[in-house]
Amino acid sequence: MAVLDQERVARIKRELKWHPRGMTITDLARGVKMNRNLAAKYLDMLLISGQVEMQLIGAARVYFLSQRVPVSALLEFSSDLVIMVGSDQRIVQLNEQVPPFAEEKREAMIGKRIEEIASPFIRGLDLIIPEKIPPEGKEDVTERSVMVKGELRYFRIKRVPTAFEDGSQGWTFIIEDVTAQKTYQQRLEISEARYRGMVRSVGEAIIGSSREGRIASWNPAAERLYGYTEQEVLDQPLHNLVPPDHITGIDTLLASVDRGDCVQRHGMEMLKKGGAPFDAAITICPIRAEDGSVAGASSIVWDITREKREQHVREQEEKYRTLVEDLNIGIYRSTGDIAGKFVWGNTALLDILGYGSLPDLREIHVADIFLKPDGRKELLEELRRSGFVKNRILHLARKDGTPITVSVTALAEFGKGNDPVFINGIVQDITGAENVTVSASPLRQ
Repeated sequence: MAVLDQERVARIKRELKWHPRGMTITDLARGVKMNRNLAAKYLDMLLISGQVEMQLIGAARVYFLSQRVPVSALLEFSSDLVIMVGSDQRIVQLNEQVPPFAEEKREAMIGKRIEEIASPFIRGLDLIIPEKIPPEGKEDVTERSVMVKGELRYFRIKRVPTAFEDGSQGWTFIIEDVTAQKTYQQRLEISEARYRGMVRSVGEAIIGSSREGRIASWNPAAERLYGYTEQEVLDQPLHNLVPPDHITGIDTLLASVDRGDCVQRHGMEMLKKGGAPFDAAITICPIRAEDGSVAGASSIVWDITREKREQHVREQEEKYRTLVEDLNIGIYRSTGDIAGKFVWGNTALLDILGYGSLPDLREIHVADIFLKPDGRKELLEELRRSGFVKNRILHLARKDGTPITVSVTALAEFGKGNDPVFINGIVQDITGAENVTVSASPLRQ
């Protein structure tokens, strides 16, 4: 491409400046007193170099003086390293950010070919200069790692086809130092790998999900708990893990997470593969993006079916104990041997027999509280025959020796053979009651 006559360029620019609304080729040629074809050629070259702009208005091409700032003026405002190379592959221009990295003076680099510069930094960038600029004029981006003063640095290199002010063409290399981003990304990848390893090794089911509530990750513990493989649930809604009447519960949890809240051990019913329900406790917290916004949720799920069952049993036992303790009738459990030992007794039994605590009652033999020497033996024989006694009248002695009359109903638990292992019974103090009716086969005093 021919070199432009700068005097003619100045005349054309001045004419366009005086006509800010634009001029056609014919009007411009007449204004600068130039052959129309020559004016058209200059306008084409100035258009390529970015010094003028053109718009189609109807069938006419209208040219304006470009309002863009020349590239050379912008170089020094860029924080990136910028190297401009002409069509002869020599450095045309570079900004002040390049010399410190190249450890070369700026004036020593301008005018040289890239391969003529001995700087390890420039050589490490491996700036490739094609022989021809592609017709489409597309930019090209590559990444390089280069040692700079003993430190490994990372650079993103953008190669852009460039038209210079004189109408010639070349390349501009915009070199961005991305060491900080690259290092952060590497650390993030290492951290993520460690997190994934930890998540896959823990015993609790951990589920990652998107803000929309779709499953994004699923660890082996979740596979064992629910019965689904990771491939079966990825990108499926969390709703699939709960009964239909619990879907609103999942939506409420996700809404809390979307507000940035962390919900701890929320109890709810969930479903295993095949539809089997189980009681679960779920802790769900937000996963945040780099800018702090909520990007998704991480959930830890525990199967608490056994825990809830045991809690129910404890509650029922507590209700039973409370009920038993409130009765005015003595209730006991003893061993089934001849001497006998109390295993348990309620407060009413302690009051009847005159003992202050259950440990005190456990210290004595059951046979010793019978006033009749063989009373305990006869009661055991009756239990061997029928398995239970009802309303049996017995004469016993309290702790202080005071005789009392009681009505006993008892049921035996047998082991191997015909010997009772435990006896469970109730005792009612009827001392002083008139017209005491003795059962069909009473124990005689």
